[in-house]
Amino acid sequence: MSSPYGVWAETVAELMSYRYLGCRSVLEDGFNARGTMALRSDMHHDGSLLAAPVAIAMLDTAGIAVDRHWQLALTHVDIHLSGANADVANLGVLGSMTRQARSQVFTEATFIDADRPDVILGCGTADWTVIDSTPSGFEYIDPGPGVKDTGQLPPLAAAYDAKPLPGGGFVVDELTPRLGGLVLHHGPILVTLEAAALEIVGGRSWVEQLSVRIVKAGKRGPFLADARILNETADGGLIRADMHESDEEANLIATATVRFGKQR
Repeated sequence: MSSPYGVWAETVAELMSYRYLGCRSVLEDGFNARGTMALRSDMHHDGSLLAAPVAIAMLDTAGIAVDRHWQLALTHVDIHLSGANADVANLGVLGSMTRQARSQVFTEATFIDADRPDVILGCGTADWTVIDSTPSGFEYIDPGPGVKDTGQLPPLAAAYDAKPLPGGGFVVDELTPRLGGLVLHHGPILVTLEAAALEIVGGRSWVEQLSVRIVKAGKRGPFLADARILNETADGGLIRADMHESDEEANLIATATVRFGKQR
């Protein structure tokens, strides 16, 4: 591996976003890629599939296709799931690039049951800002199989160092190499925002849509996430969740809209 990627390789080796989940991708023709991820017990809420790990798997699949061409900053992620999907053991991700523009790259994916490829679980999109072209020598680093599902894994938010606050919401105390190094990685952002949203939903529920915009690089902890219900009916509703840097609300890092369904 050439010298520009010495720090990158070291960072990815410590970064937990992909490594902890065990999402793995293979490059196909052009900008198409295929990913898989075993859906462990900690990737569910009330028996339903969480959207954040699905989003992270999608971004890993996009990364193997586009990172070799551009250095990118993620700006928007949108995940749509078809239902609770509690019986799915392995996620399949069919990723592709939608369009390349001068300063933006747009990617998308379809989610399937990897054991039953004709079963569609949902779809997603990701938008990226181009920082620069990627120098030669880039190599995709396989995150590995992830941690073993013992049935007693900590909640996903806890694994990403997000702790519940007494008055509601979550806090990530500090930025560490496992969470991103120089800036907070999108993995802990997605996981923590979804956890904050689901914390305030009563009854059996599942995420139907997770839409996250990253508006600022998170460089200094603590990072605080809170949520509020915008609308709720007997069948579900909408939640707004925000993540701020330190305790200053003006320092907004990311904002999420979560559409949830629930069982009556």
